[in-house]
Amino acid sequence: MKKLSLAVIALALAVPSTSSALTSTSVGSDSHMLSLSCVEALVAIDEAKLAGVFSFVPEKDAPAAFGDLIVHDKKALKKYVTKLDRDRDQAGGISPWDHDVMMFILQIYASPLADTLEKPGAAGMERLTVLANAPTMQLQEITARRKKK
Repeated sequence: MKKLSLAVIALALAVPSTSSALTSTSVGSDSHMLSLSCVEALVAIDEAKLAGVFSFVPEKDAPAAFGDLIVHDKKALKKYVTKLDRDRDQAGGISPWDHDVMMFILQIYASPLADTLEKPGAAGMERLTVLANAPTMQLQEITARRKKK
């Protein structure tokens, strides 16, 4: 967990200096910042390099974009769900951003698009549903409650 925290901090410090897209978009829409929850999720699935790509995604759409990314990658989904299980167990909940990701994932699996994906089995779907219904709390509170390793 210490490695994850250090990677999130390093990304948060490094990404803004590499792209002005973190504060505004090229199409003139409202300014936005890359959410630390998004950065943490990308680190959890070993895809921190995608932080630059996500800086072009409006903050309101980032949970859906991330959810779409991981429903197409079974290993990434498993890593992300493991991270959320750990947060729920250690901190007592998940972030609102993570909740939005989980709700999007469940919507995808309930849609006709699910026929084109490798859908989790019954136990996996139950696990996703439990996480989607977990209490939400701010990322700062989750971080403070995580067990130090």
